[in-house]
This record gives sequence, structure tokens and C-alpha cells, in this order.
Amino acid sequence: MTKIALDGNDRLFLFGYGLFETLKVTSLGIELLDSHWQRMNQGSQLLSLSIPTYQEWIEQINNFISQRTYEYPYALRVTLSGGSPTLGIQPQLYFNTREIPYTLDDYEQGFRVVFLSTARSENSILTKIKSTNYLENILAREEALKSHAQEGLWTNTQGYITEGTISNVFFIKNNVLYTPSLECGCLAGTRRNVVLQLASDLGISVQEGKYQSSLFKEADHVFLTNALMGIMPVSHIDSQLKNIQSTMLKTLIDGYNKHVKRLTG
Repeated sequence: MTKIALDGNDRLFLFGYGLFETLKVTSLGIELLDSHWQRMNQGSQLLSLSIPTYQEWIEQINNFISQRTYEYPYALRVTLSGGSPTLGIQPQLYFNTREIPYTLDDYEQGFRVVFLSTARSENSILTKIKSTNYLENILAREEALKSHAQEGLWTNTQGYITEGTISNVFFIKNNVLYTPSLECGCLAGTRRNVVLQLASDLGISVQEGKYQSSLFKEADHVFLTNALMGIMPVSHIDSQLKNIQSTMLKTLIDGYNKHVKRLTG
């Protein structure tokens, strides 16, 4: 397999200046390719980076995965480097694969989550892009892991829930589905978008807004989303037990799995 070395003057190497997408590869193909390219393309415009066209992007991905054997499903990370305009170094795509860490037990038992001790700035550009500058997320998740939780939840500088360190968050109360609005400082997750559209199609009442952490603790059910976990029920918020059995949640999970399967290729 041909390996492309990262130029030492590339801003990805020097400053963590770049973008990435984590794709789920299954035996049927890659999930939601278009959604991931659209988000990387939007991020590249904010960072003034050139990006391959959608077809070129797919061709490079397919060329990479065709040269390796990996047990399905697995995670494929696509990274767009920042290059260096002053030195004439163009942005490059880099690829990495890894196992998906989530197990059947995780879904059956649900995740433990804790509220983090630090606030997430809703005004940071990093909340609008899938940035390779990921240190804040890593340190926050380490804090959650030290508390024997699998995920940590941020509030923003105004005290409103934003997102998890690697996930978007939803809660259900009185048969209404809630999630923080993007203006709270959460990333527009590809699976967040799927759940919102799916809920609308199913006739489920949906509200995006600004919510205090107390509302999450009062919720009937809570779940997380990201590209690799899909929909993950939450069993505990801090020390509070949450019910992971829900007709609405089951409906969303079933609908989500069918929807993603249709869009895999």
C-alpha cells in the first residue's frame, strides 16, 4: 500500500489545522457518504481549504479501502490537512482505520455520562467544524473516563447543554424529543440530522432549544448519537439512573437502522 508522508510544514502537523470525518464502513458499503462530504466541504470553506470534488473524494476513499482487508464493520477516518499556502503545500487527504469500540453490551446496558467541570464556548469556530484540533475533546473525555463514565456532557458559558465530547445528545420528556440547538455550541452531527429528520417523518414532536442540565435529569429517556455508535441509550447521568426502555426510543432506533441501511453504498 502506498503511504503518503505528512509534510513537516503542513499546518496539520504544526498547528492541528485541518478537518476530519469518521465514516462507518460495513459489508454493505460506507454509511452516509454524502453527508460526511458535505460537512467536510462546509468546513473547508470556513478554513479556506481546497477539497476534492465529491466524486474524487469517493474515488480516493475506495482506492484506500480496496487495498486492505478489515473485518466489518470498522471505522475509517478521512483527514483533510491544512497545507501551507505560503509554502505552496496543498491540502491532502489522509486515511486511517480502526475497530469500532461499541459492543452489544453497551447498547443493552446503556452509557454512563457525567456533566463536565469545564464549559464549552458556544462562540468558538471549533463548534461549527469537525476540526483536527481535538485536544479539548480528548481532555474532557479523559475527565469523564476517570469518573467511570463512557461520555461527558458539556454545558456552554450560559449554562445550557451543548453536546458530548464525541456525541450529540437528545432527551425525551412526555413523548417530545428535545436536543440542544446548534447556537448552543454543538456540532451539526450527521446522525443528529438523521434523527431529527426521522422523528419528523414519524410524526414525533421535536424541539431544538436551550436547556439547562436540570431538564436532562428530569427527562424520561436520554440518548447519544454519532457516526459509529448510531443511537446509544443513556443509563445514568451522573449518579441518576435512567430508563433505557422506551417505545419512542425503540421506534427511533429501528427507523434509524433502516434509514442508514438505505443510504449505505
